[in-house]
Amino acid sequence: MIEQPIRFRALLEILGKPKEHVESKIKEYLGKIKEDSSTMLLSEKILPPQEHNELWGVVAEIEIVVKGITSLVNFCIDYMPSSIEIIKPESFKFQERTFTEFINDMLAKLHTVDMIAKKLGTENSILKDNMNRMINNHLLVSIKLGIDDAETLSRSSGIESSEIEKFLGILVKEGKLKKEEGRYIIGKNEGTKKEH
Repeated sequence: MIEQPIRFRALLEILGKPKEHVESKIKEYLGKIKEDSSTMLLSEKILPPQEHNELWGVVAEIEIVVKGITSLVNFCIDYMPSSIEIIKPESFKFQERTFTEFINDMLAKLHTVDMIAKKLGTENSILKDNMNRMINNHLLVSIKLGIDDAETLSRSSGIESSEIEKFLGILVKEGKLKKEEGRYIIGKNEGTKKEH
């Protein structure tokens, strides 16, 4: 499929911290675009970083040419610009076969992105479950060793006391802990388990 080149302007934005990280990330993005064989970067302008609610935002304005509509869609999916403005051509004309191939290429790209997102979601869920079990085990072992108030448990774990209270509340609901006069003790369910 032969596609006509498309010239457009795009805004790339990165938000994060520290300031130096977002500055290096935008340069890294531009470096990838320059190395991309389906793009030709004509101009770039990085605006000074701006602070927004303790995070830093940096914007790059670029003008670029891509090989065709498929490359344009791939660019948008890969680099997630906040906006684009097509300069040339002023209009597009597609034959049925060309448009069908374009849609199928776009769907293949979206399916790849969806698979990556699902894989990351599954990995994140497993990590979260494992982290929760580790925190619960830390709390139970600490309480067995006599560290039995939320504030001390917070300091020993490095987790904010409000978050520790949530974990302790769940362990109380599950019957693994009891709370008596601001102190936690091993509950009936946890204390009756046989040691292996």
